[in-house]
Amino acid sequence: MLREERLDLLAREGGTLNPSGSVRVALLYPNPYSVASASLGYQVVYRAFNAHPEIACERAVLPDNIHDGQTLVTLESGHPVGGADFLAISLAYEPDIANVFEMLRLARVPVLRSERSPSEPAVIIGGPITMSNTLPLAPFADAIVVGDAEPVMSRLCEVLVEHVANRGALLEALASLPGVYVPERHGDAVPDMLVSPASDLPAVGQTWTPLSELADMMLVEASRGCPRYCTFCVMRASAQPMREAPLESVLAVLDTPAPRIGFVGAAVSEYTHIRAVLRAAVAAGKGVGISSLRADRLDEEFVHLLHAGGYRTLTVASDAPSQAMRGRLKKGLRGRHLLEAATLAAQAKMSLLKMYVIVGLPGETDEDIDELIEFSLELRKLMPRVALGASPFVPKLHTPLGDASFTPIATQDRRLDRLRRGLQGRVELRSVSPRWAWIEYRLSQGGPETGLAAYRAWQAGGRFADYRRAFGDVGVDERRALDAAREHALWAPAGMK
Repeated sequence: MLREERLDLLAREGGTLNPSGSVRVALLYPNPYSVASASLGYQVVYRAFNAHPEIACERAVLPDNIHDGQTLVTLESGHPVGGADFLAISLAYEPDIANVFEMLRLARVPVLRSERSPSEPAVIIGGPITMSNTLPLAPFADAIVVGDAEPVMSRLCEVLVEHVANRGALLEALASLPGVYVPERHGDAVPDMLVSPASDLPAVGQTWTPLSELADMMLVEASRGCPRYCTFCVMRASAQPMREAPLESVLAVLDTPAPRIGFVGAAVSEYTHIRAVLRAAVAAGKGVGISSLRADRLDEEFVHLLHAGGYRTLTVASDAPSQAMRGRLKKGLRGRHLLEAATLAAQAKMSLLKMYVIVGLPGETDEDIDELIEFSLELRKLMPRVALGASPFVPKLHTPLGDASFTPIATQDRRLDRLRRGLQGRVELRSVSPRWAWIEYRLSQGGPETGLAAYRAWQAGGRFADYRRAFGDVGVDERRALDAAREHALWAPAGMK
């Protein structure tokens, strides 16, 4: 990133920290700045590291344009990332692992932990990806924080400061922390997933910028987890039970210079006080944004509050193409709820109704797709503009559907084409490529050898054919390691077994 570009980003950002500690942590997000600045978890960790008086944590993001000889530098000071004492990486999605490889290359830090010397920065990975499967990251991370980071951040910072100059002692100390997986010490035995208590809420962002995908928003997570039991979801109640912040504590954080408030989380519309905090934000003259909503939680007041806060796209999730499939997923949502959401959106003069749907589910047929077509066109009669966001089903470990097969790519392509032809342009369709969803599937189900295969694919050019070839080389030893991991009970949240 050029110095002028970096300074322009900072000049347009609010809430930037000015760290001054002697232990340097470079906090990496493996996506461009617009995406990184829309991540609440990334911002929370940024503030938590800098809360320690001896740590200076600066951010680094994937450059928009990469050129030969480029060196990855931090946003705050332009310091070379490879010169930090530690690299902390926030990773949200499996396919972003390729961007991790690229950022380490730009930082001149060996991608493989086996090739890093004690004089090079240790690499610590955390983020939403750890709630499902950490094993593919094992060849690259010195340590992985599994689950929510807040419960261990204070102790983690103390360990980094105390053992900054001794890699062996550092790994021993990290391995003793709850929820921290040190592959060199733990092998394939991943520790208990950390689950934040309600006292850690609300989680509040640190920065805001017009350049973010969530422009000019202070992000607020008033609740975490979910009260539902959808069989495909890693955030289901048995793994991440619903925790809520008191109304007063959420109202207190709305007093911010940021022009907009973004309420985020897995089940935002399930938060007991969501209408009260929306009313307060609108009364304070703030614009509002909100994550995908449960259609059966909406009513006229809710939708009109969103519109009053500048919200123009009502986003809901069907999650399955037919009512029968929703029942099998234990979605607990009926077509009438989605039709009512469209009616409310139209009454509030929203400009777009966006509905997320999963395709390629176990047992899905052409008839399910036809029902989705018919239902989408029915929604179109209620709203002037409707868009479907279709994502291929990716089974995740430690969910009831974790052992399901991935629907063949050719089948998914054919069904998406059937959907596209049936909608005939009257309803917009935006779909994730089944090919890249298959790569996510392999990474989400894999172990260390799968991670190494992804590394080989990236080295070969990162095309789909490269991944297909590399994953084809993963053999019996990998499957044996994965079977052991699936039987290992330590992925259950502490206190939840």
